[in-house]
Order: sequence, then C-alpha cells, then structure tokens
Amino acid sequence: MPITLTADERRHFKTHGRKKGFLKEKDAEHLKETLPSLTLAASDHRDKLLAQFKPQKPESAKLWLEIGFGNGDYLSHLAALHPQDCFIGVDVFLMGVSSLLRRLERQQSVNVKLAVDSANIVLLEKIPLNSLDRVVINFPDPWPKKRHHKRRLIQSEFLDLISQRMVSGGLISLATDWAEYSQWMLEHLEAHEDFINTVTNGGFAPQPENWLTTNFQKKGQKAGRPARHLLFQKQ
Repeated sequence: MPITLTADERRHFKTHGRKKGFLKEKDAEHLKETLPSLTLAASDHRDKLLAQFKPQKPESAKLWLEIGFGNGDYLSHLAALHPQDCFIGVDVFLMGVSSLLRRLERQQSVNVKLAVDSANIVLLEKIPLNSLDRVVINFPDPWPKKRHHKRRLIQSEFLDLISQRMVSGGLISLATDWAEYSQWMLEHLEAHEDFINTVTNGGFAPQPENWLTTNFQKKGQKAGRPARHLLFQKQ
C-alpha cells in the first residue's frame, strides 16, 4: 500500500530541471482555482483509486499513468480517445500543468487526475500496488552527459517501483528521440525480470496506434533525431 515519505526521503527523489516557467497572472489564478479538484488523492486499493474518477463502468475501466506529460498534448489526446478509461498525469512543470488544464476544459474531459510532484514520490505515496494497466513515458529528459546519467528516470530501481504498481499483463510504452538513451531504456527493460518485450525478436516497437506527433517531437525530427518506441508487458 502507499506510504508517507519523510522529508529526508522526499529530498532523495529531487526532480532536476525546470519547475515553473513563466505563468501569466490569469493562468496562475486559473491553476490555483482548478488544480485542487483534479489533484490525485492517495488510495490504498485500485478500486478506491478508480472511484476518484467516478467512471461509468469501473469494472472495465483501464487505469493509465503518464509520467512527464509536458504541455499535456498527448495526455489530453488519450483522454479524449478513451473516455471510458481513467488517466493520471504526473509532472512538475507548472506551465505544462496550466496548459493541460485548459485543454481538458476545452474538450470537456473529466477522466483525468493530476499529481504535481516527482514520479517516484507519486508512485510511493499515492498509487497502490497492482493498480496500473498502462504506463506511458514519452521523451523523458535524456541527460546526455555521462556524469548526469544518474538523473535519468529509467533506472533499475524505478522499474522495480513501476512493476509493483502495475497489474499483470499491463503495458509500459516509452519514446525518446535520443539514440543513446533509447538503447539505455531497451537494455534496462530487457534486463528486468518483470518485463517482457512485446516485439517478438526484441528491439524497438512500431509507433503506437493513434500516436500524436507533438511540437516537441517535431523539433527533434527537424534536428535529425527520429523517435524510437518501446512496448513492454508486465509478467
């Protein structure tokens, strides 16, 4: 079940990189008014977690988690495509959170909850064991310098944490446009005993069905960095 971390334990999971960005006054006020009602609460069982979303058919609803949703393009896209499912978005970049809140309002999506915190902390404190059907991690910071590799999200310990929170048969999909990081991801996932590659002969997966090419990805393509995808299943 979820745990409550001490202050020292929380500092261990420090999130590097940008946190806020420039928020216009009206956006900051809108975020302050809107975010509390969409903030994910801790639950000690999958059923209680799903109950926060009030799905029409909780027995068939899938529970998705996107870690690092950026400005919310893909998360809002998924939420609109799968209105019967429930989505959790995790990020610390407040400009992105503000942007996502606006998108959800425009498309009238009510199946999304948010957590503005480190992914590790959210998984430990708010997500019960054996709960997640799908985990999505698109374009995490590659931290290309070798001395910064320890900051990379995809590590063995992090995959342990993800695995514990996923149901058997659940899927984790990842994307990156940094070739070296894609190999790092592939090696870490293939080495993990709880995950199997859905690609029969190993290697990278095809682009997911109903994929959305975001402006962020287009910048990578323009710089000569095509996206690579991975799709693994929790055993």
